[in-house]
Amino acid sequence: MKSKLIALTLLVIVGIFPALAQGSVTNTVQYNGFGFSFDSTIATNVDISQYAGDSPDVQQPGGPEPHYIQFNLYTRNPAPEAGFDAPISVRVYSLADVAAYPDSIAQVQVLQNLVAQRPDLASYMTVNSDNTASNALPFLPVMPASQVIRARAQYVETPVLKGVSYVTVYRQDVSPFINNEFRYIFQGLSNDGLYYVSVIFQITAPDFPAEIPADFDYDTFSKEFVDYLTESVGKLNAAAPDTFAPSLTLLDTLTQSFTIDNAAISNGGSGTVVAEPTASDPTLSGLANTVWSLVSYGPVDAQTPAVAGIPVTATFSEQGVAGSGGCNGYSGPFQYNAGAISFGALISTKMACEDPVMSQETAFFNALSSASTYAIIDGQLRITYDGGVLTFAGVVPTA
Repeated sequence: MKSKLIALTLLVIVGIFPALAQGSVTNTVQYNGFGFSFDSTIATNVDISQYAGDSPDVQQPGGPEPHYIQFNLYTRNPAPEAGFDAPISVRVYSLADVAAYPDSIAQVQVLQNLVAQRPDLASYMTVNSDNTASNALPFLPVMPASQVIRARAQYVETPVLKGVSYVTVYRQDVSPFINNEFRYIFQGLSNDGLYYVSVIFQITAPDFPAEIPADFDYDTFSKEFVDYLTESVGKLNAAAPDTFAPSLTLLDTLTQSFTIDNAAISNGGSGTVVAEPTASDPTLSGLANTVWSLVSYGPVDAQTPAVAGIPVTATFSEQGVAGSGGCNGYSGPFQYNAGAISFGALISTKMACEDPVMSQETAFFNALSSASTYAIIDGQLRITYDGGVLTFAGVVPTA
């Protein structure tokens, strides 16, 4: 894995800037359009690297990994190489890069559905009698191990992200927990649907031993394992945030500080396809800076009006296209050039809606997959596809 890291490792001298004067306890990181702040009591150094991405057909534990930017926060040198080894690890994925990786997309879709439908997360903290992973919460990277428990699960909203946080342990065996193997996880999707942010915090949990006693009775423990897991979830849920080390309050503050500047983010990933505007055309030939709402679709001489009151939208930017199909949100890459247009693999949520909304969305996504040309005439965007035309009306967002 190390050989595939782009030579872009930055240490504290370059990567962190005090937010206030000398003696401040807050540090701020800004890199390629992504930023955050953190208390100096939880880390003093940051190592920044870009993983170029595996070939999608690579066979390895956990499966191939897409391109990502990784921020590892730490205090003691040397800098940790792997995210799970770092006290705090932040990964930023472009969903356009993830599109070619089925296992990773599956995790994205689980999170998309959670934030769209917001089911009660209590069911995800229930321990099944057979301890299956059917109620596992989303996590990237894909792990070659089981999410043994989930505790303190909650929805999280920040100014730029929506997601979930929870405490978990990944494990491949049956054994009791020691206090320093817990991980506090945040998984979030950017509000524009273009990025996935994964955060791993190493934490020490109260009321768990520092080591397993030498005379521990594994046979008895194995028979009572499900009860032990249920009891462990209860302990974690009941503990005060500041009894964990580091304090969960400080870690939540880091998550809330995330900023994303789409115009500054560099994709850097192999195989990523995005719009490529010229310096003289920041409007992407008229596609950008407008919310396009579907008016009609189908054959040119027999257009079907869009379902009233159910917006079907497309918003174009340098990072890709995003919008609503009427039932589900979607995002993905696109290319354009001199009137030609094509769309890459689109990622969408997986909600089910009644007809005619569902059938319209299916037709819309199918149309985008075979799009070939576009034109903007009298404020309308017309995208030609196999079998017809998508016609949109444009609305310029207010500042």
